[in-house]
Amino acid sequence: MTGCTKKDEPKDILSSIKEKNKIVIGVKDDSKPFGFVQNNQLKGFDIDVAKYIVSYIFKSNDESLIEFIPLKPSERITALNTGKVDILVATLSINERRKEVIDFSKPYFESGQALMVPNGSRIYAIDQLNNKPVAVVLGTTGEKTVRTFAPNAISVGAINYKEAFELLKNGAVEAILADDSLLYGIMADNPGYKILSARYTKEYYAVGVRKEKENEKLKNQIDSAIEKMKNTGALQKINSKWIPKNKIRT
Repeated sequence: MTGCTKKDEPKDILSSIKEKNKIVIGVKDDSKPFGFVQNNQLKGFDIDVAKYIVSYIFKSNDESLIEFIPLKPSERITALNTGKVDILVATLSINERRKEVIDFSKPYFESGQALMVPNGSRIYAIDQLNNKPVAVVLGTTGEKTVRTFAPNAISVGAINYKEAFELLKNGAVEAILADDSLLYGIMADNPGYKILSARYTKEYYAVGVRKEKENEKLKNQIDSAIEKMKNTGALQKINSKWIPKNKIRT
């Protein structure tokens, strides 16, 4: 029998990314202001964070180094763990269940789940949704929050935030439960709605990476990039660019 040589060891993902001169990033394209399409271009908070991380890793601002793949919330973990994408920068909240199957970078944004209702709604607290329909986006932590705070609510799953808003607009649900940061993005384009004052969770967005030893160097580089973003004021600049002033805790 012959032993395993160094040649047989799997190459770390960071080296592979640098060799192919490209990183594939899973993002959202329906979640203004974090990831959305405008004039046929992907834009938003997460897109700018991803570009900064890539520029840090490659020491270059060449955007041809990046391939963005838009994903639905329910597709994110599978796309990462099957290798369809190298990393996720897609309003991905850190939680214990996800930690069992993927690794997270240091957080780069704090949000909180809230309810959005029409201006004339009589709903003012989540427990009023018991026995009433509420929209949540499949694959997000909103499903768990509804079960915790309104166990008898009728959760109506939507594929994305656009579909969730259509349910609310058409009267099929009484409210949407989602991260406040994303709800403000919906409100920016749709007057006549309000976000209730309560926040039911603290959501920390982070970059998702595969849970493999070969990913350690890549994760360390991402963590260093996020630290640099925070320390140099670059992250605050991105925040000011995309998040409504005085409306979201950061």
